[in-house]
Amino acid sequence: MSIFRRKQKINDDKLYAPATGSLISLEDVSDSVFAQKLMGDGFGFKPTTGNIYSPVSGTVTLVASTKHALGFTMDNGLEVLLHMGVDTVELNGAPFDINIKKGARVRGGELLGTMNLAQVSEAKLDDVLIVVITNTSDQLDQLTLPEPQVFDGGTELGSGTAKGEN
Repeated sequence: MSIFRRKQKINDDKLYAPATGSLISLEDVSDSVFAQKLMGDGFGFKPTTGNIYSPVSGTVTLVASTKHALGFTMDNGLEVLLHMGVDTVELNGAPFDINIKKGARVRGGELLGTMNLAQVSEAKLDDVLIVVITNTSDQLDQLTLPEPQVFDGGTELGSGTAKGEN
């Protein structure tokens, strides 16, 4: 009997709604760095509730000390950033209660924690959630998303296919 276990691969190239709310085009987010796709291709999401869900299945590679950003690596090699709000780093983690740690394995649509939308609003900051594939230029083959509309948190949105994947 072995005491070591292999991390089971999650063969899931799908993208999931990071909250309940409205899918918006990345070009329409208020942060110009993301809107110009300088960090990679992806989408914006305007939340109507504070529950935050994993936008992908994979390994957590980043939990920012201010909890405003989470990074993931999907098993297909795509690296995904979930950035919660614009300039929310200035709030030093106050509106966020994140229940995962770096190295954890998550499934797409899994509840990760909460973002206090009222606190973000009171600070006069944008609460938009931004999901980008940071290695777009060398790894992303295709990004498939539906037309902008309202989704429940954790709902499947589309897929991100890595180069060489079929």
